[in-house]
Amino acid sequence: MDVLGLALSGLRASSVGLNVRANNVANQQTDGFKAKRVDLVAEASGGVRVSGLSEDPTPAGSGTSNVDLASETVQGMGFELMYKANLKVLKSADELMQATLDLKA
Repeated sequence: MDVLGLALSGLRASSVGLNVRANNVANQQTDGFKAKRVDLVAEASGGVRVSGLSEDPTPAGSGTSNVDLASETVQGMGFELMYKANLKVLKSADELMQATLDLKA
């Protein structure tokens, strides 16, 4: 897998992670709602992919969900950092490609 493919796989995975976090927070007050977690796997050729979603096994209180805002915030920050890092990789690859084209011109 090339650098662009690696970065794009990270962007896709982090985007799914952020969406799941947002859904969990939005449903925090929904009775019986079970928080979801993103299952990521490393690809043999490099990169990462979402293999699925799983339910958080933490028991919910009576008449509430099992969403923990502190946990959702920390995990959301991790996915945000992952997204930003992969954007930087794309930007660096673009700058390198432009420099290479400038040399050939």
